Amino acid sequence: MIIRHKDLVNKGYSAYQIKKMVNDKKLFFVKKGVYSTDDNVNYFEVISKKHPNAIFTLETACYIYKLKKDLPEFYYVATKQKDRKMKEEYIKQIFMTDNLYEVGINNMTYMNVNIRSYDLERLLIEIVRNKTNIDNDSYREIVSNYSKISKLLNKRKLENYLCYFKNPKIVERINREVFNVE
Repeated sequence: MIIRHKDLVNKGYSAYQIKKMVNDKKLFFVKKGVYSTDDNVNYFEVISKKHPNAIFTLETACYIYKLKKDLPEFYYVATKQKDRKMKEEYIKQIFMTDNLYEVGINNMTYMNVNIRSYDLERLLIEIVRNKTNIDNDSYREIVSNYSKISKLLNKRKLENYLCYFKNPKIVERINREVFNVE
């Protein structure tokens, strides 16, 4: 379990007691301000605890939904445009305008951790919007897997989400690449 330093302090632990727990291997130091009760660190939990407003997106969310076989090199997260920049080298932060950030948020449990991710319909839009920023092989794998589950997608929800995005090429790409409609 991931525990933030400030939560330990709020529970009454002193800096000395925290350091002693780390030395006794009752707690494990992950990074500044973050500890774990287990020496195997789950970065989904670290990111969710340290950045509770972060939403997993793009290739990371595709991995969570099993649309992508391999975990990407970075954890892709979306935040509001005015949020503080994340300094972790393993995170790629995508700043969203407030009206786009809120669309399609899905609270879920993944690897026994409560995380926030975009739902499948919103994620599809993000993948198509960011096609040029995604490795071509990964993009093809993701779109191919979306095609396989296209009948499970909520088309009304997808249409509602598309109203927030002004680019007609997004609709054309989704229809052509996922729903095989010309």
